[in-house]
Amino acid sequence: MRRIAIALTLLALLAGVHACTSDAPGPTTPDGGGNPPTGTSALQIRIFTSNPNPPAGSCTLIQAIVTLRGTSVADGTGVSFSSNFGVFQENLLNVVSVVTQNGAAVTALCSEDPGTANARAQASSGGQSGSATITIAFQPVAGSGPFVSFCSPGFGPASGGTTLVINGGRFFGTEATTRVTFVAAGVSREALVTDVTESEVTVVTPSFPEAISPTVPVEIRLVLGATTASPLTLTLPNCFAFGNFPSTQPSITAVLPSSGTNEGNTRVTILGSGFQAPMQVFFGDTEAQVLSVSFNQIVALTPAAFGAGRNNLNATVDVRVRNAVSGAEATLGGGFRYVTAVQLTSISNNQQRVNAGFTPVTIYGQGFQAPVAVELAGIAAAVLSVSATELLVLPGRPFVGGCSDVTGPVSVTNINSGDSASGLSFRYLVEQTKPFISFVSPSSGGIGAPVTITGGNFTGVTSVRFGSRPATFSVVNDGTIGAAAPDSGVVSPPACPAGIASGTLTGVGTVAVTVENATTGCSGTLGDAFTYVLPCVTPTPTPTSTPTRTPTP
Repeated sequence: MRRIAIALTLLALLAGVHACTSDAPGPTTPDGGGNPPTGTSALQIRIFTSNPNPPAGSCTLIQAIVTLRGTSVADGTGVSFSSNFGVFQENLLNVVSVVTQNGAAVTALCSEDPGTANARAQASSGGQSGSATITIAFQPVAGSGPFVSFCSPGFGPASGGTTLVINGGRFFGTEATTRVTFVAAGVSREALVTDVTESEVTVVTPSFPEAISPTVPVEIRLVLGATTASPLTLTLPNCFAFGNFPSTQPSITAVLPSSGTNEGNTRVTILGSGFQAPMQVFFGDTEAQVLSVSFNQIVALTPAAFGAGRNNLNATVDVRVRNAVSGAEATLGGGFRYVTAVQLTSISNNQQRVNAGFTPVTIYGQGFQAPVAVELAGIAAAVLSVSATELLVLPGRPFVGGCSDVTGPVSVTNINSGDSASGLSFRYLVEQTKPFISFVSPSSGGIGAPVTITGGNFTGVTSVRFGSRPATFSVVNDGTIGAAAPDSGVVSPPACPAGIASGTLTGVGTVAVTVENATTGCSGTLGDAFTYVLPCVTPTPTPTSTPTRTPTP
């Protein structure tokens, strides 16, 4: 997971590249407001991702926006994320719980391998429950694969019949081998593919009478090589929308990430519809630098929170977009939060033995914002609790390749914003766990003789050898091992020395005894620790022959 953790710190710089930023459709509302349709929960979840088609070996941000009767749920509401593929960055498991801030909960899904993940967010509040899912397709990294940059147009009527061009690159196949599926309002329908080129896939949108809200985002699933043994799937969660809003009227559904440092220059993606260049973006009353505009997303750099005429320091601000030509505007109240940059000041309990149970570590600093990812000496730690100035984490198990301590910096990353800091030091104590042997009793015996090995650091010992031959053994406690002397390889009884009676136990070879912990790569050896003995035998005298004399005639 180390490669994944490194990729996470670059995530904020990669958002929006070669992919449509995402929004999985939730239940639609008849009036476009906060009232759910008949038979659905008053608690609604919309789910987004910074990249629906990330390369294998990386992470992608997932944000769930939770509302109850049209209003953001209270801060601290728990949201459970789960996935059938990949792991979440915080705990390296396929399930994680994150609490909301300003109605949004953020995590990161990672995978070392290519494959398709169905990520799900679930929450409950005020006696109501809801859920939403999104598809994320981790792409193979060998070579350069297909990618999607934008859809044109990004908006069309629910009656269908709109000619839609999916723009990108490295597409392959023909109309017969390409499948495009639209998913909206919980319904899936296949579109008619009319043309496939290296940079464009052209389809005719299907009819969606279920899309009755003013704007219904659509998840598009593009499958290239559908009739081959190895089809390739790209998901486009926010590339197109059905609805009856004028396409030039902007609307904002989410800002990802939804927080960043007071220093500014956080790369954010504003998700919505009706965007048309030139667009202006404001955080509070301060204008931001716009990097790119498409119908469904705007990528911008946040302005600094402080300075002349700016008063956004540590504040939650509205995000406003404005069409510079028509003057049409849209605002997302409390859409972005300015926070203190992550800083590390000290750490407790920063040296721990690898052959004992790990104990929690407290990291002190500032600017911590859940969810966070923490590494100790390059090893991902499980995050137990988060406050603005303290983190409580449990060290993860390191991969030890030799009997040497593992030492490295402490790294903390706010997953929501990508802001991170590295410093301090953490040491996994390996060399101190090296097993040692004080003595072996008895120090001699035959094959199968019970032997007690006395020493220390025996917990976790995985092998015992007499010379080069493995012995059966059991670890009694950290200072005692019981073993049976293995076959020595000597099968012929020795000859009794002069003056020694036959049957007397006689040494046939002395060997070293070695104990080893394969997990840490550490071993301990006591030389000439055990002598093998066998009953000796007295050699049978060889009879002497008397010469035969030949009679003299």
